[in-house]
Amino acid sequence: MKIFNFFMLMLFVQVSFAQKTFLFPKVKSSGSSVEQLTPNNWTVIETTSGDLNGDGSDDVAVIYESDKITDEARTYGDNNSEIIKETQKPRILAIYFKDKVTGGYRLSTQNNDFILRSEEGGKLGDPLNQIGIKDQQLYLRFQGGAEWRWEMGYTFKFENKDWFLTSAINLYFNQNTGDMTERVYDFKTRELFTTVGNLHRRDVANRKTSEVLYFSQLRTFKTFKKPWAWEIMPNVYL
Repeated sequence: MKIFNFFMLMLFVQVSFAQKTFLFPKVKSSGSSVEQLTPNNWTVIETTSGDLNGDGSDDVAVIYESDKITDEARTYGDNNSEIIKETQKPRILAIYFKDKVTGGYRLSTQNNDFILRSEEGGKLGDPLNQIGIKDQQLYLRFQGGAEWRWEMGYTFKFENKDWFLTSAINLYFNQNTGDMTERVYDFKTRELFTTVGNLHRRDVANRKTSEVLYFSQLRTFKTFKKPWAWEIMPNVYL
């Protein structure tokens, strides 16, 4: 009897754990429209179009949000550990290339981690600020905070069959005093430009410096999990 009870207890624990594990859908690999490509029980919250692979056709990047709230383990502080559990609606970034012959779309990449969720912006609310395509590059912008606010921007480009981070910007400032630190990263030239001073008096109060940016290799959507997860320098997170 004791063995049976133990077995039932372990089965209950396993079933309970399985019920709490969220599984992202695999988005469709091809389709004729964004509506057709949208997974069931998910909603399109942002979309942008433009040429991303240099063939002259308007490709499309889409952000989907789940219709259901669930528990997620999210990375903070480094690129490996999932250490914060949040209850929110998961999001997916999907990038599609347009087929010049058929006029339909084919999936280039699906990313389930990089897009910040609606609850990750602090008192300012939803941190998703902008998504756009320009000069064959994908731009993602986020913002959040309270009195001390932050703005993060990332630019990705499709090269050698992968999506590489080419540049980024990190602005941290006090809404009341204007005290700020801004870092602009150019990963192509390996340069970091830092401005420290005041947001309201940029011309007279700011000190600008530049330095060599050290990293082993360019990050991609696969190797850069999400904003704030890359400690690019000691105590500096991107």
